[in-house]
Amino acid sequence: MKDRLKERIRIFTSGRTFFIILFGMLGLVAFASLFAGIKNGARYSQDFQYDAAKALASGTDPYDCSLSGKRSPMIPGLNDYYAYYESIGAPQRMEANQFPSLLYLLLPYTFFEASEARILWLISNLIFTAVIMVLLKLTFLKETEDRFFAIYMLLMIAGLPWRNQIGVGQHTLFSAAFFLLAVYLSVEKERPGPAALALSISYFKYTLTVPMAVYFIYKKKWKELVLSIPLHIAGTAAAAYILHESFFDMIIKPLRVAASLSSSGSIDLGALMGGGILSVIVSVLIMIFLMIFALMCPEGEDNIVISVCILWGLVMTYHRLYDFFILVAVFGYYTVKKERYADIFCLLTVCTVFFVPRIFNESAASMIVTGVVYYAFTLFMTFLAVRTVREHREGGENG
Repeated sequence: MKDRLKERIRIFTSGRTFFIILFGMLGLVAFASLFAGIKNGARYSQDFQYDAAKALASGTDPYDCSLSGKRSPMIPGLNDYYAYYESIGAPQRMEANQFPSLLYLLLPYTFFEASEARILWLISNLIFTAVIMVLLKLTFLKETEDRFFAIYMLLMIAGLPWRNQIGVGQHTLFSAAFFLLAVYLSVEKERPGPAALALSISYFKYTLTVPMAVYFIYKKKWKELVLSIPLHIAGTAAAAYILHESFFDMIIKPLRVAASLSSSGSIDLGALMGGGILSVIVSVLIMIFLMIFALMCPEGEDNIVISVCILWGLVMTYHRLYDFFILVAVFGYYTVKKERYADIFCLLTVCTVFFVPRIFNESAASMIVTGVVYYAFTLFMTFLAVRTVREHREGGENG
C-alpha cells in the first residue's frame, strides 16, 4: 500500500498536470511580486546611493558627509532628493559605503534629476534580472532541464529577496549580472580581457562578489583576477586627487561607513555577533578556507565551489535578505549531483529564505527559523565540499 502510494505520487509529480498547476501558482505569485517590486522601486529605491554619487561628481567628499551624520551639504539637485523622501515618510541621509571607484560607476545616472534617475535605475535592475537569468542558463544552470530552470527563475522573482532588491534599489542585481558575465566570458568564451572588465565592475557589491570571485581561483583564471584590480586603483587615485584626500583615506573612509552597518544585517555573522572584531576575524578565516578549498578542489566541481562561495559569502559580512536571491544558483549542484534527499534540503532552504520571513513580516521568530535552516544547509554543503576534496585526494593516493 505504501509503495503504491509512493508510486502514484511519483507519477503525478512527474506528469504534465502537476507542472501546469505548479507553473500556474508560481506564475501568479511571481507576477504579484514583480508588480510590487516595480511599484516600490518607482517610489523608493532609497539604497540607490544617488546622493553619494552626486556628491562625488560635484567634488564633495561623500564619506565625510556620511560619517558626520548630518544633513548633506548644498549640492544642486539633492535638496529635492531629500525633500521627496521626507514627503513620503522615509527620510534619508547619505551612507556612502562604496569605494569611490565603485561610486563612479553610477555617474551616468547623476546626469538626470533624482526622480528620473530612480526610474532609470529600476529599469536597469529589471534588465540586470533578465541578464542574470540568461547567464545562469549559460553557466551554472546550463545542465538544468528547461522546466526546472523556469521553476527556479519563478521562485527567484516570487521570493522576498528579489522583490526587496528591486524595491529598495539595491546593487546586487547589477553586481551579480556582471559577475556571471565575467564567468561566461572567461570560462565559456576564453576572453580574459573582457572578462576581467566585467569582473571589475561586479565588485560594486564586493561583500558578495569577492567571495564569489574565489571561483576564478578554482578555475586558475589568474589573469582575470589580476586585471580586475587596476581600474579600481585608478578610480581611487582619481577620487583622491579630485577631493584633495589621501589615497589611504579613500579606502579607509568607505570601510568606516560600512563598519557602522556591520551589526544591522539579517542573518549574517555580524548580526549574530553584534559586529566587532570577532566577526571580522571569523569572516577572514572563512575567506581563507574558501581559497584553500578552491585550490584543492578537483576539476569538474564548478557547482559545489560556487555554491559554497555563495552560501558563505552571504553571511560572512553585512547582508540583508534582499541579497539572497542569488541562492537559485545553488540548484545547479543538484542538477549534476544526486545526493539522497539533499535536493529537498536545498529546496527547503531556498523556500524558507524566500518566503518565511515575508509571510511572518520578518518577525524575530521567522528570522531565527530562517537562520537555523540556512546555516544548517550551509554547513551541510561545506561538508559535501570537504568530502569532495578528501575523496579526490584518497582516489589519487590509491591510484
